[in-house]
Amino acid sequence: MESYNKQPLTYNKQVELLEGRGLIIPNKEEAEKLLGNISYYRLSAYMLPYKKYSENLVCDIKSRKEYTIREYKEEFEDNVTWNTIIQLYGFDRKLRILVFDAIERIEIALRSQIINQLSLKYGSHWQDDLNIFKPPTTKTLRDGKILTIDVFEEIQKHIKEQLNNNKAEVFIQHYKSKYNSPENPPSWMSVEIMYFSHLSRICTGLRNRKDIVGISSYFNLPPDTFCSWLHTINYIRNICAHHSRLWNRDLNIIPEKLLFSKKLNWITNPQSVRRSKLYYFLCMINYLLQTANPTSPFKQRLIGLLDEYKNVISLESMGFSENWYNEKMWKV
Repeated sequence: MESYNKQPLTYNKQVELLEGRGLIIPNKEEAEKLLGNISYYRLSAYMLPYKKYSENLVCDIKSRKEYTIREYKEEFEDNVTWNTIIQLYGFDRKLRILVFDAIERIEIALRSQIINQLSLKYGSHWQDDLNIFKPPTTKTLRDGKILTIDVFEEIQKHIKEQLNNNKAEVFIQHYKSKYNSPENPPSWMSVEIMYFSHLSRICTGLRNRKDIVGISSYFNLPPDTFCSWLHTINYIRNICAHHSRLWNRDLNIIPEKLLFSKKLNWITNPQSVRRSKLYYFLCMINYLLQTANPTSPFKQRLIGLLDEYKNVISLESMGFSENWYNEKMWKV
């Protein structure tokens, strides 16, 4: 361990630093202007694939398995240009926008199914019924802290916060001004003001397994796989919302494997696909959209985006299988 002692640099010095490390920058003034709008540190994530590196063999003490890690150097590979870095950054931005748009379609369909199925079973205010949710559980975190998971309490707290603070939603203000009982609006209003994370937790927190089976069956997924996918979608949704790097990320929340589908198009050999990489997630989105928005242009737009930036991106780094374009689910 050592103390951090790097000093801040002007845009001019940042450009000089990059040039000193071998990056070709034809227009320095333009580069400086761009660094004024996109920070050096943010762009550095898109520089990494073009830097020199060494590979070292290490051994995991617990598993005793050996694996290779890549250590990147400061110097760039030969003939890497500033424009290449900016193109990769632009690709990732367009990819996030595309994925976020697709998640929106899935989220709206998920809201609809949660509202409709649970309302028909338990009435208009099912979200206020403690008995349809699992009891609170605890989880020990890595740092030893105890986390209490209480889905009912969490959504109740959120609804009340929205009732008190959300002045923008007309239907919330209408309910408050017209009705004094029940305190909370019906589910078709309450669920509309919930975040995706709440929808995911509702699905995992339902006491009666038949409830989640009904919702997951609509999307042609087993319940456990469905809940796992929702957890991963929420994670990716947050990455997109915060404009973080997406294209070659190793996923922290790995979705459960779907081995086959009787009704919808799915990966021919799921065993061969790395679920920790983005390609598997893109397949998930494609699969869910077959129900949530069957006419979605998602796959056409994705294929077009990959083709537009084919000279910049590495499909292998995204986890794409060699003949992915031959999969039925990606046929246009």
